[in-house]
Amino acid sequence: MKNIFELTKPARYTGGEFGSVTKNFDQTSCRIVLALPDVYEVGMSNLGLAILYSILNHRADTLCERVYAPWTDAEEILRAEGHKLFALESKRPVRDFDFVGFSLQYEMIYTNVLNMLNLANIHLHAADRSDDEPFVIGGGPCVYNVEPVADFFDLFIVGEAEEIFAEVVEAFIAWKNSGRIGGRRGLLKILAGIAGIYVPSFYEPSYDGEDFIGLKISEPSAPPKILKRIVRDFDATPTVDKPVVPFMEIVHDRAMLELFRGCSRGCRFCQAGMTYRPVRERREETLRKIARRLIDSSGWDEISLTSLSSADYSCLARLIDDLQRDFRAEFVGFSLPSLRVDSFSIDLAEKVQAVRKSGLTFAPEAGTQRLRDVINKNVTEQNLLDACAAAFAKGWKTVKLYFMMGLPTETDEDIAGIAELAHKVAELYRTIKHRRDVKVTISVSCFVPKPWTPFQWSGQISAEEFERRQLLLKSLIRDKAITYNYHNARLSVLEGALARGDRRLARVIETAWRLGAKFDGWSDLFKPDVWAEAFAICGIDPKYFSERERNFWEPLPWEHTSPAVNVSFLRDEWERSQLAQTTRDCRRTSCTGCGVCMNLGANVVDFANAELPPPENFPEAEPKTFAPTKYRAQIRKGRSIAVLSHLDYMNVFMRALIRSKLPAAWSEGFNPHLKVSFATALAVGCASDCEYVDFELTAPIDELTVAERLNEQLPSGAEILRLKKLRGKPKPVMSLVDTSRYEVRLPFDEKFFPAAQISVDAFNAAREIPFTRVTPKKIRELELKRYLAEDVRLSMSDELIIKFSTRITPEGSIKPSEVLQILRERFDFPNDFTAAKINRTELLHAGKNLLDV
Repeated sequence: MKNIFELTKPARYTGGEFGSVTKNFDQTSCRIVLALPDVYEVGMSNLGLAILYSILNHRADTLCERVYAPWTDAEEILRAEGHKLFALESKRPVRDFDFVGFSLQYEMIYTNVLNMLNLANIHLHAADRSDDEPFVIGGGPCVYNVEPVADFFDLFIVGEAEEIFAEVVEAFIAWKNSGRIGGRRGLLKILAGIAGIYVPSFYEPSYDGEDFIGLKISEPSAPPKILKRIVRDFDATPTVDKPVVPFMEIVHDRAMLELFRGCSRGCRFCQAGMTYRPVRERREETLRKIARRLIDSSGWDEISLTSLSSADYSCLARLIDDLQRDFRAEFVGFSLPSLRVDSFSIDLAEKVQAVRKSGLTFAPEAGTQRLRDVINKNVTEQNLLDACAAAFAKGWKTVKLYFMMGLPTETDEDIAGIAELAHKVAELYRTIKHRRDVKVTISVSCFVPKPWTPFQWSGQISAEEFERRQLLLKSLIRDKAITYNYHNARLSVLEGALARGDRRLARVIETAWRLGAKFDGWSDLFKPDVWAEAFAICGIDPKYFSERERNFWEPLPWEHTSPAVNVSFLRDEWERSQLAQTTRDCRRTSCTGCGVCMNLGANVVDFANAELPPPENFPEAEPKTFAPTKYRAQIRKGRSIAVLSHLDYMNVFMRALIRSKLPAAWSEGFNPHLKVSFATALAVGCASDCEYVDFELTAPIDELTVAERLNEQLPSGAEILRLKKLRGKPKPVMSLVDTSRYEVRLPFDEKFFPAAQISVDAFNAAREIPFTRVTPKKIRELELKRYLAEDVRLSMSDELIIKFSTRITPEGSIKPSEVLQILRERFDFPNDFTAAKINRTELLHAGKNLLDV
């Protein structure tokens, strides 16, 4: 893309991150691009895709790359310049690959799938694809009802993909080597015979008026029911050995350590709790080894202990103790996504947040005990208040509480219970601490009935009723210490229709996309009027799918893609919910009859009662025997990473420092950080030969060794050019810089050189050049000439070369792009600068290089 530097967050599109894998496209037998239909920072936070990327690239015969949904500004450029959607690693068009694998995390990204297929020049409908187009695969949580998007996919993977994707690859290579017998349909017939594969074109839906009545199978190799696949020995399954470390900040910008899969708590609203069963834990010693590999290969300084309910890991307390000993000298922090009130331990929370302290998060889900029993939450108000009291006594003052609104049988009394519980938590803090600085945030989502849950038969309340209840709750919150966040009701109702829809909704989704719908999960881009128009054009009432209650005996469009949970168990749980009767966790009592273990021939695996090896004796971190040694490095920031913001560039260096295993010095106290400081920030789009950074090591190591070890860990495009130890008490590098020199090169027709020289001469002759800098936060009047250290110089070789120097002052400076903008707009420079390559050549103090000061 020519104008990549003009994009919001251009680092989304560059690739080349540390840990990314590049292979010879033409020398691999199977080429796969994994796609998450949302922006880069969301997609890069998805652990499932990271695992598949690692597993597939370990195969010598397979190449696996990545692609994410381009933001609206990047899409405009792609379409305007006639480019096709490309993969990050090779920049090859997505259409060139054999498979495009979409992870479907959420129904509101369906229009993004269509947009990405269109940008890739791939037919939207599987039935229209030719032999030279890739096979489009779907996977992820939405596979338990993919009927609304079934027409757009060639096949789906139902369940966990680590093992099944390898079988797909092997079947594809065999089919390819045999001469592609039978064309696309020939391969799909083979794949349909693999357990866990759903090929929707082999199933034809039938309707009786408005009602779905079943599927007719048109291909003998297609099974009547597709049972999910799972990894039985989760302790032994491959994980991410060397994660791709993003250049920019992502949603979950930390290492993710998956403790176990599945959840047996049985919350009746929770689809993941039903579809990810059974529980399968990893051994503690396995987790410690994975954690070590993750930190050593990434440079992250935080590990998220992730699972559906991480606090239920049977060896959690011991694991945290051992991990903290393992990483004591490296100041690695740990986090739990949320804590169950009934398994909460303040001592545990203190351990987890020993390095970096943040607020606490609980999910009571409902405001009254009756409704918590209806949804089988199995926690009480007193559990929550006891946990908060213990937390407040130990210094916490920030609590976040998650609730749902619109749950089956909910009344206004339950809504009032949310406000009452939040008030009690805030008042409890004041009683214990005798202070008023508590912060309680309540985040209330809208309940969406999902397939394969006990509430799959329940109707969803209307958007208008959601909004009435949201306003009611808002009116009941009278404490300024309480912040109330809530979801877009109209978005949630659309999600409800798509979640339990059938194939007739494919026309609605496509129509909405053609009318401009995309990024529907982003509240500022969601267009409810467009969706209403799409439903009207297609003659479909969305309330038929969202608000309508189903009866137990009507056929459901999703029953053929099964998570192995017995429908009879779901019916029993629905009936118990109507009586507000709870069901205990099968890990702590006896089997509850969900059917998963029997149907899959698998069992719950945890190590609560396993005989564990004695804990290792970890040596204490060695005391510092030397005063910290300070170093200053001059780093080249090449054009391939010129898209990085200064903050992103700082993170790149600090993660490389951690990976290098040099004894980096850290600050002390809460939230320790590396003792690193950087010189003047470089504008996005500029390359540089002279980025400077000061850092400290706790042992004196020779300059050559330090430079070599850092260069081994820096990504392509970054390189240490010079490095020296600093003596005495040097001034911070940021305070030294007073001059920045730039060189600009751009393609240029030599016949226009005289006009360019006239423009530059006029610019130099001007005594003052007033300039208005407009940013999203403020408007500032500047005098440009005050910030120029010398006249602009012009020369010509095979390109036009412009050189100038800017002053760095306590009040600020001028950006090189602003100098070029003034030349073009006010002094009639005869060429625009869209193709200009800007390079910072020197940073100086009193005319000297910063390594020579």
